[in-house]
Amino acid sequence: MGQEIELYYKPWTLFAVMQSLGLLLFISGMIYRFSFYFKGRRKSLYKKPDYLLMLKAIWRYVFLQKQLAQQNILRWFAHISIFYGFIGLLMLSAIAVALETVIPADSSFSRYMLHGQGHNYYKAAGDFFGLIMLLGLLIAFVRRYIVKDSQLYTDSTDSIALIILLTLVITGFLLEAMRISLLPPSPELQYSFIGYNLAVIFRGISGIPSLATALWLFHSALNAALFAYIPHSKFLHIINSPLEIALNVSEERMRGDLYI
Repeated sequence: MGQEIELYYKPWTLFAVMQSLGLLLFISGMIYRFSFYFKGRRKSLYKKPDYLLMLKAIWRYVFLQKQLAQQNILRWFAHISIFYGFIGLLMLSAIAVALETVIPADSSFSRYMLHGQGHNYYKAAGDFFGLIMLLGLLIAFVRRYIVKDSQLYTDSTDSIALIILLTLVITGFLLEAMRISLLPPSPELQYSFIGYNLAVIFRGISGIPSLATALWLFHSALNAALFAYIPHSKFLHIINSPLEIALNVSEERMRGDLYI
């Protein structure tokens, strides 16, 4: 965020264009997908939804992903690591955008996050969420392409999703390592525990600022492409699974064999 903006050139205008385009394609894709989704749904059997049961089901089957834990514990661990890693990184990105755009620079929150201890916690959280997401992705990769688990059907959309996410995580770590390599030694840098240990690769190499700019642009473009791709991929289940459970749970309560 604010502390490293002078370390290497970041074309923010191009960044804004790419992210806006990705977000526009994401929104239009989601409208298209859900317009067909709601057209195809039958009318509810109940006039009054059971909100308590809906919340209970979402907690169990979205946040805890109980259905996967009952099937295969390794698959559950991989899926929940990717899920929470992705959500965590998305939240951190939202904080960074808010600090750059809507939160006043002279506010106590901005000072804490950009120049205070909050900056260190932010960096540690970024490495933590990136690490657990990377671990989940590696497990998924091994199960799909090396072990070739019979429980899993892998098609091109799975491959694209794994490649995009793996590349985003890896380039994120490399960018952090480059940033740290351009800074004088400081104890605070160790909060970025992954980037700090990778920074040794880049120390003393000329041309790191230019390389960091190119990688930053690639990472930003891939991030925009991910958002544009979500409505047309299996990433969509991150969004529609909670919605599907919330809409279906009242209809299922008479049987009590799926969500209760």
